Amino acid sequence: MNSKQDINWKEYREKLFSGKISETDREQLQAHIHANYQDEELDEMMSMHWRKTQNFRTGQHDLYFNQLRNRIWDRITAAQRKEQFAKYSLQNWKSYAVRIAAILFIPLLISSVYLSYRLFQLAPETDQVAMQQVFASPGSRVQFTLPDHSVVWLNSGSSLEYPINFTQQSQRKVKLTGQGYFEVSHAKDQPFIVETGALDIRVLGTSFDVSNYSNDEQMSATLEEGSIALLNTRGEEVARLSPGQQASLDKSSRKLYVEEVDTRLTTSWKDGRLIFKDAPLHEVTKQLERWFNCTIHVAPAILDSEIRYTATIQDETLIEVLQMIEISTNVNTKIENREVRIME
Repeated sequence: MNSKQDINWKEYREKLFSGKISETDREQLQAHIHANYQDEELDEMMSMHWRKTQNFRTGQHDLYFNQLRNRIWDRITAAQRKEQFAKYSLQNWKSYAVRIAAILFIPLLISSVYLSYRLFQLAPETDQVAMQQVFASPGSRVQFTLPDHSVVWLNSGSSLEYPINFTQQSQRKVKLTGQGYFEVSHAKDQPFIVETGALDIRVLGTSFDVSNYSNDEQMSATLEEGSIALLNTRGEEVARLSPGQQASLDKSSRKLYVEEVDTRLTTSWKDGRLIFKDAPLHEVTKQLERWFNCTIHVAPAILDSEIRYTATIQDETLIEVLQMIEISTNVNTKIENREVRIME
């Protein structure tokens, strides 16, 4: 077992990454590491393992490798203090350190691959499915495509979470925080579910907007094409929308309202525009805060007034928008850093 020819690396790689390595194989592999700590194919196998384990993000896995790192370092520093190693050349010392690392690493490599394999196998039974998250930072908008070819837009400060094995699930479930627009790819036998924490939206193939920011008093769903069903926390259907309809849920009273709307007022953000049509000032400032990633303070007297605003904002800067508001509503504005004040 002291030569490279005695090790079938391809066979060992398959066993390691499938989790099907026997006790005998493990002992042989460890013996080979003791005798051959400088081996290009071994380095390649270790590198492959590290690349694969990058995808696992469990707290147990992180703790596992932190412990490994500490053990390797403790062994190396302890050995370094021994006087008999003083006579070794720098090259010999480096080789010894590599060897210690390899000897300690292989048993943990084997067991960690098995752990990763078991986590993957058990995930569907324990609901511990590895998740992927996409986030739109404040002041930005993000468009991306899900593994099933559905297209999603996320508005400022929003996020979407979905399983890594998204297309292998019986239902295509995603979790939305904030606001998102969806163009869902049709899949008759695989319903698409948007979880919001307030209501869930169930679709087969359609285009719609969902908004549920944590600091909003209402959650809304606006349908442009197709059909969507709104489900309560028990999975019961409480409303079904047709194109051009919007459902709004009051988070405090849990009352649900469905009405006909101009969907452009809700969905234009995904095309890089904000459209206001006779909108109250508090609604305008709320959207502007997200659009420009700023904080807007409105004097109470103005906030309680009947001021309405109509405009389309696309390429304008924040200063230009504030000037437009001043002209059309007879208010004064002041901006300092990212703090805006609207006064009489």
